[in-house]
Order: sequence, then structure tokens, then C-alpha cells
Amino acid sequence: MAQIIPSLELKWGFPYMSPNGTEPSPYVYQINLDHEVGPGILFHDCLVKIANAHKDHQKGSIYSCYGSWIGAGVVWLMYPMNEADEREKALSDEQVLCEVLGEEEGKQTIEAFRSTLISDERKLLKYLPLASNPSSQKEETPMEYIYYAIVELNEKSGTAEYQELVSKAIQAHNQHGQGLKWVAYAEEGTDSRKVHLFVPMRKFGDMDPWQGLGEILNVFGSEEAKTIRDSLLAGVEDYKSYLMTFVPSCDNSGCEFVE
Repeated sequence: MAQIIPSLELKWGFPYMSPNGTEPSPYVYQINLDHEVGPGILFHDCLVKIANAHKDHQKGSIYSCYGSWIGAGVVWLMYPMNEADEREKALSDEQVLCEVLGEEEGKQTIEAFRSTLISDERKLLKYLPLASNPSSQKEETPMEYIYYAIVELNEKSGTAEYQELVSKAIQAHNQHGQGLKWVAYAEEGTDSRKVHLFVPMRKFGDMDPWQGLGEILNVFGSEEAKTIRDSLLAGVEDYKSYLMTFVPSCDNSGCEFVE
């Protein structure tokens, strides 16, 4: 992996807004890029050009880039935001490319990039402090890995009693020696009950000592742990998880990268 050197203009170490802050971003604009395996090199080269253009443009966007650790063709671009409408005010990739590279090369690059895509899904995510357990440690660079889970909840999750169970789970993680730190986001502007959970990690091996929810909840005793676990799972309709790995060459989070 590339060596990460913080620059003077460091803006973001996921999931935090700055190297001197520990509060998660109030909003994250997430773009999921599903691309064809065949033209993968072209996809990567275009994504590098786009990132470099944003670095060189005075009004370029700040974002981090992650790819799927296992499986082909999924890349996530993560834009931290203070306000929900910040992306609406931002320049498009095509505008940035054309202004940095010239209109002809800029349009050719964006057309080549689009030709590699199967789909392009965009989500506005809003921070959920009551469902999060963020670390108080200051992060000066993006995290090398993120365990990413999308949890679809049902109507049972919409009660004050269920929120109390979530609070109990957070308390258990803080009391347990192997408890985790994470941030949670909801999909803004939709009727979706999906919650996006991000567990940032420095090393792949950080997952080795992870314990299951039942084990973590055992800090309350086995009987109460089972009750809390079963009640929490009763509110879950579906669950998907991914392991995201940082892609520095396609990133514009405000760091310099040296191979």
C-alpha cells in the first residue's frame, strides 16, 4: 500500500471532518460505482484522472475512494459534508475535467469513464448519533479498511424501546474489552429504513479479535444478553456487509501519497 503523508491541506480522515476533530461528518454523499471487469484498467485510469483534476482545480471536491476487498467491480466515493445540499453546489466531474484538461480531453475522459460503468448509484446519508459509537481518537489520514454493513430495519425498530436496546448495545461495546467503534448513517430524503454502519480500521488483522454481538452483550449477564440480542435482531429485515479498502490513487481527501 502507498505511504500516506499528511499535507498542509489535509481535510478529512474518514469518518471525521478534520485531523483536529473527532466528530463524524453530519452528512456523507456516497456514490457507488459498479463497473465492468473487462475495462477495469480504463475505469481506474479515468478515476485517477478525475481525482487529479479535482486536486488541481480551485473548486475541486474533497472525497475518499474505497474499493471492495473481495469481488470485482464495486468502488465507493465518499464526500463528507456539513450541509445536505453541498453536492448540489459542487462542480460536476465533467466541468472540473474540462476546466483542468481542456474541453476535448475532459469530455473524452468522462465518456470513457461512463463507458466502463454498469451502474452509478448515489445516496445522501445523514449521521445518526444515537446509533453510533465513534472513536475519540484523532485520525489524520483516511482509514485503510472499513467494514461496511447495510442493515435494513423493519417497523419494530421504530420504537423508543428499540432505541433503548441500541443504547444498551453501545454501552456493552464500551464496557467489553473487544468492543468496536463505528458510525451510523441513515438514507436522507427517502422512505428507506436502511442504516449504513461503518467500522474504520487501520489493519486487516484488526478484525481477528472481533466478538459476536451475543458475546459483547454478555457484559450484562448471559440471560439479559440473549434477551437484548433477540430483541435487536427482531427489528432487522436484511443485512449486507462488505470490506472496503482504501484506494489512494483515486482519492482526493487532502493527503499526498507516495508509492
